Amino acid sequence: MTSLYEPIKSCMGRHFDIPAEDIRPESTMDDLGMDSLALVEMMCVLKDDLGLRIPSDEDALSLRTTFAEAVAVVEAAQRAPESAVGSPGPSA
Repeated sequence: MTSLYEPIKSCMGRHFDIPAEDIRPESTMDDLGMDSLALVEMMCVLKDDLGLRIPSDEDALSLRTTFAEAVAVVEAAQRAPESAVGSPGPSA
């Protein structure tokens, strides 16, 4: 798995009270009990808790997005120019 997979999995598990064994690469956001508001909250949590840049494209994630796809979207946002993504979280 990718370098952000485990930190994002851990953060989601803690914040949304999702058992770690339920968060699998093929699990969709819907499978994990997320709704559209929770997807927005998830991006804010990743920004605030992990200091990650978040994708600026509101359509980048949906309830049909798998966990692995969501991680890939967040990882791509880390490599994108700052103008193409949301601002980074607080510095460590």
